[in-house]
Amino acid sequence: MSAESTGRRPGVVMHVRCPDRLPQETYRQVLEQLHELSPVVQALPPTAALVDLRGALRYHRATASHLGEILRLRTVSRYGIDVRVGIGPTVTVAATASAQVERPGGVLAIEATDAADWLTLLPVGDLHGIGPARPPP
Repeated sequence: MSAESTGRRPGVVMHVRCPDRLPQETYRQVLEQLHELSPVVQALPPTAALVDLRGALRYHRATASHLGEILRLRTVSRYGIDVRVGIGPTVTVAATASAQVERPGGVLAIEATDAADWLTLLPVGDLHGIGPARPPP
């Protein structure tokens, strides 16, 4: 059942990956930057986060890609770190997109209408949540 058939708007999720071994205080500051973009933020310690952008897009009158670029500009200028931002209609698509961004950082936005085609081009092992479990750090 699609979001259109249920009368709900499709989701817009931002998945943010910070550099590895980021100091805890800097990670907290990145989370504060995310809260400036949207009130709906979920921390994924030690260095990632999810952001629901549906209301933020309307509030800021901006595209999801633009909000991702604003986040990158702020984290680079304020904290000297670059982030990898994936944007998509679901957590899986957004997290997979952020993993596809080359280091040090960038934004990759996948539209809901393009998500299935984009995912089919990737090796199965590149999909978020697929592959061997990693032991906790």
